[in-house]
Amino acid sequence: MNRSIEQTLLSLLPTHNSTLPQPLTELASSLLAQSRHRASTLKADEEVARPYACAHIACDRLKIQLNLPPIDPRPPIPPRIYKRLYNHLDSILPATAATPGRTPGGTPGSKRRFRDAERDNGLGASPGTPSRSRITPSKDRSLAQFRAAGPGTPNKPSTPSKLRLTSSKKPSSSSSNGTPLPPWMRPTVRFLCKELNTTQIGPVIMAGVETIVTPHGKRTTDSWITSNLVPLLGALYLIVWKGVTFPGKDLDQERYIRARKDVVTTLQKARSTLTLPTKGTDIDDGGWEGWTGVKVKDIDNATLHINRHGWLESDWAHGIEDLIAQNADAIDEAMELDGNGNDNGVEVGGGKVRRADTMFQDRYDYLSERKKQEYAVWKEGILSRIKELERGPPTADVMDIDPYVR
Repeated sequence: MNRSIEQTLLSLLPTHNSTLPQPLTELASSLLAQSRHRASTLKADEEVARPYACAHIACDRLKIQLNLPPIDPRPPIPPRIYKRLYNHLDSILPATAATPGRTPGGTPGSKRRFRDAERDNGLGASPGTPSRSRITPSKDRSLAQFRAAGPGTPNKPSTPSKLRLTSSKKPSSSSSNGTPLPPWMRPTVRFLCKELNTTQIGPVIMAGVETIVTPHGKRTTDSWITSNLVPLLGALYLIVWKGVTFPGKDLDQERYIRARKDVVTTLQKARSTLTLPTKGTDIDDGGWEGWTGVKVKDIDNATLHINRHGWLESDWAHGIEDLIAQNADAIDEAMELDGNGNDNGVEVGGGKVRRADTMFQDRYDYLSERKKQEYAVWKEGILSRIKELERGPPTADVMDIDPYVR
């Protein structure tokens, strides 16, 4: 077994404490060997990451089957180039790759042992050939499923349709969309993101809402969450918006206050604007179950509660990093398409994001819309002051003498 492949797999699975599963190492080695035949000519910067990409593909393909821990890719080349290489190899490599002489999920000879087990259980016999190990069930065993649970009960078999009606007699949730979330939650997130021109972050916000409000697919019993659904939604929006729009930076206090006020205003507008379907709900509240009024201080308290309980460390928060990476790729591509090398910025989360290595930053962009508006206000104030000075003070209060004339 190639030692470098094992080291690469361990770097992709940093929280894996035990020995690497043999099917994983075999699949990674097999994909690497096949990639050299199917993609023999790669660029120099892509060739460096060939083993890493093959190991990454193997982890992704077996993560459910082998119950692997979270994958933490840290490729040896820039993310944009690595993403292109990964997608190329993943598309040309076969979905089922195995080392010759071995089965995909086991050791040599496991297929033979599987055939032996089939023969012993009577599963591998050909039609018309009796199996020595096949056992014909007795009469009592055949009729056991029709017998009643207790004495004196009629021996009636269970009707599958009745069982289905019994299990689905009462809906598991009051939501009309079949999910444990309140009916207003998803439409409100869409309305909030559309009004504030941040539709890109909507899926990440919903992932955070589902993780906190409906863990494991069931509505939480946490009393604080149940009574603060609207402030929780507003706080999650601000957290995701700030993380995507200003990655690794401290947000200006004035801009944060303005954004927080816009979120509160938009949530209040959503309550009076949206019309929700109420079909299938047991509560006559128009679909607004759990909705409460929201104020600025409620958003601040919800943000503190989120940080205190460590909800930002859950898996859903990695979606923020994915959006940041996507935005970085979009900025790189925009720079490549610009023949003059100018950075005009990319709209992200309702704001314009620029490359960190360019001199055209927001604070130096004197022709931006915000700078123009500020200049218009400043100009209007200066002109009004000039007019007041030109009119001069009232003549009754000032002597008709120029103090500067001697």
